[in-house]
Amino acid sequence: MAPQRAADSNKRAKEVLDEIGKEVEKKATAEAVPYQNALQGILSQAKFHGQSIHVKNPCDLKYEIHTNVAKDREKENPCRGRVEERFSDSRSGQCTNRRIKGNNTENGGACAPYRRLHICDRNLELIKPDQITSTHNLLVDVLLAAKHEGKSLVDKHKKYKETHKDTNICTVLARSFAGFRV
Repeated sequence: MAPQRAADSNKRAKEVLDEIGKEVEKKATAEAVPYQNALQGILSQAKFHGQSIHVKNPCDLKYEIHTNVAKDREKENPCRGRVEERFSDSRSGQCTNRRIKGNNTENGGACAPYRRLHICDRNLELIKPDQITSTHNLLVDVLLAAKHEGKSLVDKHKKYKETHKDTNICTVLARSFAGFRV
Protein backbone atom coordinates (compact mmCIF):
# COMPACT_ATOMS: atom_id res chain seq x y z
CA MET A 1 0.00 0.00 0.00
CA ALA A 2 1.37 3.43 -0.94
CA PRO A 3 1.98 5.93 1.88
CA GLN A 4 -0.72 8.61 2.18
CA ARG A 5 0.12 12.28 2.02
CA ALA A 6 -0.03 14.44 5.17
CA ALA A 7 -3.40 15.79 4.09
CA ASP A 8 -5.97 13.53 2.51
CA SER A 9 -5.53 13.81 -1.25
CA ASN A 10 -9.15 14.88 -1.68
CA LYS A 11 -8.80 17.86 0.65
CA ARG A 12 -7.37 21.20 -0.22
CA ALA A 13 -5.25 23.10 2.30
CA LYS A 14 -8.12 25.51 2.98
CA GLU A 15 -10.43 22.65 3.91
CA VAL A 16 -7.85 21.23 6.32
CA LEU A 17 -7.38 24.66 7.93
CA ASP A 18 -11.17 25.11 8.15
CA GLU A 19 -11.46 21.78 9.98
CA ILE A 20 -8.69 22.74 12.40
CA GLY A 21 -10.39 26.11 12.97
CA LYS A 22 -13.71 24.43 13.75
CA GLU A 23 -12.04 22.13 16.27
CA VAL A 24 -10.25 25.02 17.98
CA GLU A 25 -13.49 27.05 18.13
CA LYS A 26 -15.40 24.05 19.52
CA LYS A 27 -12.79 23.53 22.24
CA ALA A 28 -12.60 27.24 23.14
CA THR A 29 -16.40 27.51 23.31
CA ALA A 30 -16.64 24.46 25.59
CA GLU A 31 -13.95 25.88 27.89
CA ALA A 32 -15.73 29.26 28.07
CA VAL A 33 -19.14 27.87 29.08
CA PRO A 34 -18.44 27.77 32.85
CA TYR A 35 -17.57 31.48 32.80
CA GLN A 36 -20.44 32.71 30.60
CA ASN A 37 -22.76 33.82 33.39
CA ALA A 38 -19.96 35.49 35.35
CA LEU A 39 -19.25 37.85 32.45
CA GLN A 40 -22.83 38.54 31.40
CA GLY A 41 -24.19 42.03 32.00
CA ILE A 42 -27.92 42.63 32.43
CA LEU A 43 -29.09 46.14 31.60
CA SER A 44 -31.96 46.15 34.10
CA GLN A 45 -29.51 45.41 36.95
CA ALA A 46 -27.16 48.34 36.27
CA LYS A 47 -26.89 51.02 38.96
CA PHE A 48 -25.25 54.43 38.98
CA HIS A 49 -24.86 56.55 42.10
CA GLY A 50 -26.66 53.81 44.04
CA GLN A 51 -29.80 54.04 41.91
CA SER A 52 -31.16 51.59 39.33
CA ILE A 53 -31.25 53.15 35.89
CA HIS A 54 -34.77 51.98 34.91
CA VAL A 55 -33.82 51.82 31.22
CA LYS A 56 -35.01 48.79 29.30
CA ASN A 57 -34.10 49.87 25.77
CA PRO A 58 -30.36 50.46 25.16
CA CYS A 59 -31.26 53.23 22.69
CA ASP A 60 -32.63 55.25 25.63
CA LEU A 61 -29.27 55.34 27.44
CA LYS A 62 -27.75 58.79 27.92
CA TYR A 63 -23.98 59.13 28.14
CA GLU A 64 -24.31 62.18 30.41
CA ILE A 65 -26.09 60.13 33.08
CA HIS A 66 -25.56 56.39 32.59
CA THR A 67 -21.82 55.91 32.82
CA ASN A 68 -18.90 54.76 34.93
CA VAL A 69 -16.83 57.75 33.81
CA ALA A 70 -16.50 60.31 36.59
CA LYS A 71 -15.19 63.30 34.64
CA ASP A 72 -16.71 66.30 32.94
CA ARG A 73 -19.99 65.02 31.48
CA GLU A 74 -19.28 66.26 27.93
CA LYS A 75 -16.00 64.33 27.93
CA GLU A 76 -18.02 61.14 28.31
CA ASN A 77 -19.46 61.47 24.80
CA PRO A 78 -18.16 58.30 23.10
CA CYS A 79 -17.47 60.16 19.83
CA ARG A 80 -15.73 63.19 21.40
CA GLY A 81 -12.31 63.82 19.93
CA ARG A 82 -12.71 61.35 17.07
CA VAL A 83 -12.07 62.41 13.49
CA GLU A 84 -15.12 63.42 11.48
CA GLU A 85 -14.00 61.56 8.36
CA ARG A 86 -14.86 57.89 8.91
CA PHE A 87 -14.55 56.69 5.31
CA SER A 88 -11.50 57.58 3.29
CA ASP A 89 -10.18 56.81 -0.17
CA SER A 90 -6.96 58.72 0.46
CA ARG A 91 -6.19 57.41 3.95
CA SER A 92 -5.89 53.70 4.56
CA GLY A 93 -6.00 51.51 7.61
CA GLN A 94 -3.11 51.16 9.97
CA CYS A 95 -0.91 48.10 9.99
CA THR A 96 1.58 47.23 12.67
CA ASN A 97 3.56 44.21 13.74
CA ARG A 98 4.04 45.40 17.32
CA ARG A 99 0.48 45.00 18.63
CA ILE A 100 0.29 41.21 18.75
CA LYS A 101 2.30 39.55 21.50
CA GLY A 102 4.67 36.95 20.13
CA ASN A 103 4.17 38.08 16.54
CA ASN A 104 7.04 37.30 14.19
CA THR A 105 7.81 40.83 12.97
CA GLU A 106 9.27 39.54 9.71
CA ASN A 107 5.92 38.20 8.51
CA GLY A 108 3.79 41.34 8.79
CA GLY A 109 1.24 42.14 11.43
CA ALA A 110 -2.32 43.18 12.08
CA CYS A 111 -4.25 45.84 10.18
CA ALA A 112 -7.19 47.94 11.35
CA PRO A 113 -9.57 49.47 8.78
CA TYR A 114 -9.54 53.28 8.78
CA ARG A 115 -13.00 53.62 10.37
CA ARG A 116 -12.00 51.29 13.23
CA LEU A 117 -9.07 53.55 14.15
CA HIS A 118 -11.49 56.26 15.22
CA ILE A 119 -14.30 54.20 16.74
CA CYS A 120 -16.61 56.00 19.19
CA ASP A 121 -15.27 54.46 22.39
CA ARG A 122 -13.89 57.50 24.21
CA ASN A 123 -16.06 56.75 27.25
CA LEU A 124 -14.47 53.29 27.59
CA GLU A 125 -10.98 54.81 27.52
CA LEU A 126 -11.84 57.09 30.46
CA ILE A 127 -13.10 54.39 32.82
CA LYS A 128 -10.82 53.61 35.73
CA PRO A 129 -10.85 49.96 36.92
CA ASP A 130 -12.21 50.88 40.36
CA GLN A 131 -15.21 52.57 38.70
CA ILE A 132 -16.44 49.28 37.24
CA THR A 133 -18.52 47.88 40.05
CA SER A 134 -20.32 45.19 38.03
CA THR A 135 -20.59 43.64 34.59
CA HIS A 136 -24.06 45.23 34.43
CA ASN A 137 -22.58 48.74 34.69
CA LEU A 138 -19.80 47.94 32.23
CA LEU A 139 -22.44 46.71 29.77
CA VAL A 140 -24.07 50.16 29.87
CA ASP A 141 -20.83 51.88 28.81
CA VAL A 142 -20.24 49.32 26.04
CA LEU A 143 -23.83 49.82 24.82
CA LEU A 144 -23.36 53.60 24.84
CA ALA A 145 -20.22 53.24 22.73
CA ALA A 146 -22.06 50.93 20.30
CA LYS A 147 -25.05 53.29 20.08
CA HIS A 148 -22.88 56.29 19.22
CA GLU A 149 -20.61 54.29 16.92
CA GLY A 150 -23.60 53.01 14.94
CA LYS A 151 -25.16 56.48 14.68
CA SER A 152 -21.83 57.97 13.59
CA LEU A 153 -21.35 55.35 10.88
CA VAL A 154 -24.91 55.69 9.57
CA ASP A 155 -24.62 59.50 9.43
CA LYS A 156 -21.20 59.50 7.73
CA HIS A 157 -22.15 56.69 5.35
CA LYS A 158 -24.96 58.76 3.79
CA LYS A 159 -22.43 61.24 2.40
CA TYR A 160 -19.95 58.50 1.44
CA LYS A 161 -22.65 56.66 -0.53
CA GLU A 162 -23.13 59.70 -2.79
CA THR A 163 -19.84 58.91 -4.53
CA HIS A 164 -19.61 55.17 -3.73
CA LYS A 165 -22.90 53.68 -4.93
CA ASP A 166 -21.82 50.06 -4.39
CA THR A 167 -21.31 50.44 -0.64
CA ASN A 168 -23.80 49.03 1.86
CA ILE A 169 -24.41 50.31 5.42
CA CYS A 170 -25.14 46.78 6.67
CA THR A 171 -21.67 45.64 5.59
CA VAL A 172 -20.07 48.72 7.17
CA LEU A 173 -21.85 48.11 10.48
CA ALA A 174 -21.08 44.39 10.45
CA ARG A 175 -17.38 45.02 9.89
CA SER A 176 -17.20 47.76 12.48
CA PHE A 177 -18.77 45.56 15.13
CA ALA A 178 -17.05 42.34 14.06
CA GLY A 179 -15.23 42.12 17.38
CA PHE A 180 -18.45 42.06 19.40
CA ARG A 181 -20.24 38.79 19.97
CA VAL A 182 -23.68 38.49 21.49
